[in-house]
Amino acid sequence: MIFNRAMLARYFILGTQNVTDERMFYKVLEEALSNGITLFQYREKGFGSLVGANKLRVAQRVRELTSAYHVPFVIDDDIVLAHIVHADGVHFGQGDGNIAANIVASHGMFVGVSVSTQAEYERISLLSGIDNIGIGPVFETKSKADAKPAIGLIALERLVEQSRWPTVAIGGISQDNLATVLATDVDGAAVISMISDSSNIENVLKYWQQL
Repeated sequence: MIFNRAMLARYFILGTQNVTDERMFYKVLEEALSNGITLFQYREKGFGSLVGANKLRVAQRVRELTSAYHVPFVIDDDIVLAHIVHADGVHFGQGDGNIAANIVASHGMFVGVSVSTQAEYERISLLSGIDNIGIGPVFETKSKADAKPAIGLIALERLVEQSRWPTVAIGGISQDNLATVLATDVDGAAVISMISDSSNIENVLKYWQQL
């Protein structure tokens, strides 16, 4: 699948550790897929996350579901798994190994990289093979135990303005602040709890599509 910036518009991230159990994971994911997300990232990290054969099993099911809904499928920080299940893309944080080496190993898939500061942006600015960058956390977030300090809207806007790649904002984004995030001219927003904790995913995504 060829990357285009429209894929970043409504970017949903989820791992089994973000919900009560695996059954709920599939339920939330399918509701999100059927109501308009434009990209899904499988991020299995943190306390209670799956590994090995269990992670592979879930990733294979996610590949089936995303294919059925024609939604691009990205795997977070697991190049080997991404190749095994024929994911469309991979995403890496600044601490997920050597970024240049990761890009080479991700051949055939599009690549996203997280950035939270000017220094981190400059560190990757001369690399080739990156397709998009995730900027944040914009606000404080409880969805990632390893999240960096919030950078705020002004820093987000500065990084969006200078970015040579399509951009997606991430971190603490909710229905209350989504409109102000999108007003920075970022290409999209990436969320976990705004969808996973919602009692009405359909309404959340209807609102999002109206912005």
